[in-house]
Amino acid sequence: MSEAVNAKKPFRILCLDGGGIRGIITARLLQEVEKQLQEHHQQSLAQYFDMVAGTSTGSLLAAGVAMGYRSQDLIELYQEKGTEIFPYQSLLSLKRWKVFFKHGLSAPKFSNDGLTKVLTELPMFQQDGRHVLLKEVGKRPDQARPNPILLILAYDAKYRNTTFFTNYHPASPKRWYDNAPLWKVCVASAAAPTFFPACELTNTERGKVETGEEASEVWSFPHVDGGVTANNPALCAISQAISLGHRLEDIELLSIGTGQNKKPLDFKEIEGWGLIQWGLRIADVFMEGQSELQGEICQRLMGGKTSNRYLRLQFDLNDSLGDPRNSLAQPPILPNPQRKNRLLGKQVSESMDDASPENMARLLEAARLHVEQGNLYEGRFEHYGPVTQAIEDFLTNSSGERKRQAKIAQSKPAGGSASAHTLKERLAADSARRGYARRT
Repeated sequence: MSEAVNAKKPFRILCLDGGGIRGIITARLLQEVEKQLQEHHQQSLAQYFDMVAGTSTGSLLAAGVAMGYRSQDLIELYQEKGTEIFPYQSLLSLKRWKVFFKHGLSAPKFSNDGLTKVLTELPMFQQDGRHVLLKEVGKRPDQARPNPILLILAYDAKYRNTTFFTNYHPASPKRWYDNAPLWKVCVASAAAPTFFPACELTNTERGKVETGEEASEVWSFPHVDGGVTANNPALCAISQAISLGHRLEDIELLSIGTGQNKKPLDFKEIEGWGLIQWGLRIADVFMEGQSELQGEICQRLMGGKTSNRYLRLQFDLNDSLGDPRNSLAQPPILPNPQRKNRLLGKQVSESMDDASPENMARLLEAARLHVEQGNLYEGRFEHYGPVTQAIEDFLTNSSGERKRQAKIAQSKPAGGSASAHTLKERLAADSARRGYARRT
């Protein structure tokens, strides 16, 4: 069963990636979107978007948006509560002893006690003195559909599938998770392997059994971070919208990342890696890798880089590759101390659990500079933007400026184009022509 669809009205989706404490970057980018929404439409995020989807830290942000909170409130959540969720950095911290003794040598880095405490105490997860249930989010007595639809992703470790937690499922009026508290769904979505323990959600089934007697059975649904399968929830959100009866060509989607970790791994470094080395990098390699892939697929489905129906806000946290010595050479991997954020001129921590005030300030500054000075796209042959213009184009349904700039950049030779005017960019363009997929 699909909902009644207004063919003249686009179906607008906001998607928020996972990325731990780097969710503060998402919140800052979201702040610019919120600002322009007020200028152009006099609407809040919850009013403008029909669906808000989030994974892991993005689930917290999505829940906040769906509950009507401002971006500044979400920024302050990370600033004020980050150290309660991520109270230390080192695996050898004395603060970790409780987790170690509870789970043994294979213990996750953190307990989820801090995250649970923060979320259960937050006003945005409460209503009328109790915790809000997922099925209650965005519901109004005079509306058949919640505003907005909320979609949160987590991975069911028992049944080995990704659970689409949503407050709207007209095809099946009842779902096992309907009465789950919103805060607990977010904990499940954020239970990143190696960082946090798995989160158990339960549901009690009541009715008559074969003997005719009334009985009840408790079902267990252990979940881990939705980033295991969909750290970028955009494709899942599109599929959910289509299942509700919306056509792909009627969907408009804004996707926001948490900053791209571009740490290159050299063959000599990883050649002998095994369980421990790769296991410690599950989030770093596997989650972030599939986020970028899903972003590329979405871009193609939605009409390409110049589409006015799709916008991806994301930037590299640090430049990690240096200048090649000639047009045939492969760019060298920069030593860690030399890796810096392109606009900030300083290195930005790529860690997902560094909640120190210094790191929070640096992440916010990097996001601010990206909004004010950054380009929407940094490519091999081209770069175009700026970010603020791209956001305005998306919100006003006009991609003319992006299309114009992309056409100019693509039509000029690499050696003389506005987008390849430095030695580094010209060499990168030459490499790209030979088929090496690398972003400068």
